[in-house]
Formats: sequence, structure tokens, C-alpha cells
Amino acid sequence: MSSPVSSAPLTLLLRHTVADTEIALKEILRAATDISLAQAGSGGRYSFDVVFCGVTFQLTMNATVPDMSGLKKIFCNLDDSSIGSVLNIGLGDHVAGGERVPAIIEGLLGVAQRLGSSLGAIGTIWHPADILSGFPYFSEAVTGYLGGGAFPALALVNFKSGDDGRIITHGLALLADQELEVCAADMGQSEIMRRVVRVVHDIATNGPVRSPVELAGIELGEIVKLEPLPESGLLKMNAYSPPAT
Repeated sequence: MSSPVSSAPLTLLLRHTVADTEIALKEILRAATDISLAQAGSGGRYSFDVVFCGVTFQLTMNATVPDMSGLKKIFCNLDDSSIGSVLNIGLGDHVAGGERVPAIIEGLLGVAQRLGSSLGAIGTIWHPADILSGFPYFSEAVTGYLGGGAFPALALVNFKSGDDGRIITHGLALLADQELEVCAADMGQSEIMRRVVRVVHDIATNGPVRSPVELAGIELGEIVKLEPLPESGLLKMNAYSPPAT
């Protein structure tokens, strides 16, 4: 069963109780120079609005362990008994619906990495793609991305393989208004994924592809063909080498 998409797209999983997490979070916010408390949130005692990188984010703590049975696990081997509380992180009211703005998503990922590291998070759920990542992996991937590296595709986009060898993404549309449909041709899974991750980075950071385009591939002479299918919301991808002449 897929987890429902929360109004807060990201959840940090923590070992400590809600009360202990509240104390630790308030101490972090008091000492931080890069995150400031805007106001108490509208959700009661365990709700806060914070400002990070000029963007307001909503934080909400509770002790309800989310259903993890339908989540794709990435470098993660958690069970419910290890979770004492959760911290949900969503966009503030003035940037609601801003998931397709790369700078806002960078801020969301950055505040999650910053708070998760300080609170000793053990896992991260990205609800739009039904992905549960071990926090060490999430933190490393996000830190690399914010430092100019690759988009953390495995932590934010679910790649589903069909019986016919196709790969279809889940969760990319929230960030780029398109899901990717990949025709693997005669390439192996690892080889095609190298190319898929590159295209995902491109459209997640630069926006959707609105007209057919051919790009240079990874290998010499290789071509990556992208064709948007507006009626289905898919971006069809083929990677191939031209025939020898």
C-alpha cells in the first residue's frame, strides 16, 4: 500500500520521544545562526514555523509512526520500534505549491539535512515518491547536491520497472510536472539507470521538456532522445547508439 502524500512532503524519523525532540529542537533553534524561529505554528504546541535561506518552512512533531509497509527502502533497515517521534517538514503558506521551484526544494532539503543531523535522525520519508531513506544516505546525497553535485534522485524519485523492461518514475511530476518513461532497449539495468539519473537531474533542476529533443549521451556517439507526451504527462526517453556507417 502506498503511503498517502502528506501536506508535509518530508518526514524525519527520530529515536527520541516528542517531548525530548521538542526540547532539543528549541535548543537548536536558539543557537542556530542559519535557521530562525518565525512563530509558533498553527498546529499547537508541537508546531513551528522557521525561516531557512529566506524561505518559511512548517515543522510539526508527533509520536505517530507512519505506515512504512508500502515504501521503497533506500539504504535503510528500520522497524517501527526504533522510532520515538517524527518531524514533518512542509512549505510555509507563502510558498505553498512551490515544489517546482528548485531554490525552494533546495531549501527544504537543506533544512531537513540540517535539523536531521542535529536531532540524530535515523530515516527520512519523501512522501510524494513513497521512499524511505536511511538518514546517513539522505544526508550525504543532499549535502552533495547542495554543494553543486547531482540531484538526489534515489532519495526523491521512485523508479519502477515494468514487465516489458520499461522504467517509469513516480514522484518526479511534483518537482518537474512530468514523469519519465524509459525504454531500456538492449542496455542493462545499471547502464540505463546511469542515463536516467542524468535526465532526472536535468528536468528536476531546469524544468520539464516541452518539445522533442536529442541530447548527447554518456558514451561517444550515443544519443538520448526525449519526447514529451502531453496527454499522459510522460516524458519518453530512449538511449541508443546510431548504426555504424
